[in-house]
Amino acid sequence: MFPIILVTIFLLIMIGAVIAWPAIKLKNELYKKTGKHPEGHYVGLGMGLGLALGMPLGIAMDNIALGPGFGLPIGLAIGTALEKKYRHKLRKLTKEEIRYQKRAILFAIVSLVLGVFAALTIILLR
Repeated sequence: MFPIILVTIFLLIMIGAVIAWPAIKLKNELYKKTGKHPEGHYVGLGMGLGLALGMPLGIAMDNIALGPGFGLPIGLAIGTALEKKYRHKLRKLTKEEIRYQKRAILFAIVSLVLGVFAALTIILLR
């Protein structure tokens, strides 16, 4: 059972990378042309930073699951503040970027459903 879960996680990471690669490439090309980041750039950075900083916080509280729960809202607040501060350095999303976002959201939902299914399977087979 455990190897199946590892293979599934690996496949999801690889599929995610394949989906993300063209979007990242497009974002970099547009940044080189315009010198501006897309809307939501700083919010995403803040959330990533919050998650990364939340993990040690969770470890310090001896409950690793709480760390991201505390770090994400803090990072979201920081990202939103940066988004407002640098509003003049942002550009609207292109139609192609919006299409990539929709694909990423669909992939995230499918991954979440698979994760819940795997967790329930593990719980029920014990």
